[in-house]
Amino acid sequence: MKDQDTTVAEQQNFLASDRDIRELMGARDLYIADVFDVDGSGTKKPYGRVFYTKNKSLIFYAFDLDQQPRMRNAAIFQAWGRHGVADKLPLNMGIFYLDNEANRRWILKFDDPEKLAQIDAVFVTVEPHGGSKKPSGRQLLFASLRSMANHP
Repeated sequence: MKDQDTTVAEQQNFLASDRDIRELMGARDLYIADVFDVDGSGTKKPYGRVFYTKNKSLIFYAFDLDQQPRMRNAAIFQAWGRHGVADKLPLNMGIFYLDNEANRRWILKFDDPEKLAQIDAVFVTVEPHGGSKKPSGRQLLFASLRSMANHP
């Protein structure tokens, strides 16, 4: 009976994931952005990708966050939304979790339409365990959400 319950639970998870993927890829206002970290030498290296459905949902994949120099013992990685360059109270979007250890892929999902409508960019910082109420650590990644949907 336990094996059967486990199988049913796995199938339900797969169905939910499949539905999420179809909703995302079929979204009318989907914006996909590659996210870069600019190091001191001026070279750009991709570290992630943002899937943003305007005013609906945001999924942020980041790779190798804890593998970058000076990040091996980092506490956590936290995402923030902001509105304009001078925004002094960024929106706490949550903490990344390790989605796939083999690929060193981290993920953050955010599905609050009201709050998404208020931001035009998202960025990632290193924060202490448990997260922060406001960004206090080094900024790692940044993505603008100002562009028009690029994947209709």
